[in-house]
Amino acid sequence: MAQSTPLYVQLADELRDKIAQGEFVPDSQIPSENELHQTTGYSRSTVRKALAILVEEGRLTKVHGKGTFVTALDNHLVNKQNHHFLSLTENIRKRGQTLTTKVVDLRWVEPTREQTQFFQLTEDAQLLEITRLRILDDFPLCVETDWFTSDFTSLESEDLAGSLYGLLREKFDVQPATGKKTFSISYATQQEAFLLDVPRGSALMEIEDYVNDHKGTPLHIARQVLRGDRFKYVVID
Repeated sequence: MAQSTPLYVQLADELRDKIAQGEFVPDSQIPSENELHQTTGYSRSTVRKALAILVEEGRLTKVHGKGTFVTALDNHLVNKQNHHFLSLTENIRKRGQTLTTKVVDLRWVEPTREQTQFFQLTEDAQLLEITRLRILDDFPLCVETDWFTSDFTSLESEDLAGSLYGLLREKFDVQPATGKKTFSISYATQQEAFLLDVPRGSALMEIEDYVNDHKGTPLHIARQVLRGDRFKYVVID
């Protein structure tokens, strides 16, 4: 393996192989973070990041107060294909397509009442609003807007042209874990119509996420409006 590959990615690959080879079987509990730290020689931070990747992929499931378990086979297909918080970047990459991103706007805004309640903000708090255009194989696919609290102010100086979840793992050591996802139909505003190259008022798929991190703390809110002729979201029961 190339030396430039991050250690936590190397460890995630090793654990993924153990699952594939049956060393860690479905529904079984894997060693704790501390045990993996001691047996592998990787730091606790590296172990934590590696486990977070496999949880995000749906291969592992964390049970509060009990530990981390290999996801049951009958649930793995659901989690792998429909994991709530797999980023659009990672989702598209798994399909073998190319996704590029352009930052459209980045500013501080007053939160709505629902955003204030979700983040449990004080009256004078503001949110960092990041609007990006996601482009799939040279065609505009999605306008994505994300909101973060002042805990993530340094995002202003980061390269936002990739996966935000990857950036959150790398720079802030946080991992999306739970939350609420809603689907609806919206109609293109003037700005959305321009960015997505569709007539104003065109029907778009709208996906809204209220996401908590692995500690249960509110992490961010995301709103995506997508061209239905370019992307389909499949839910498997």
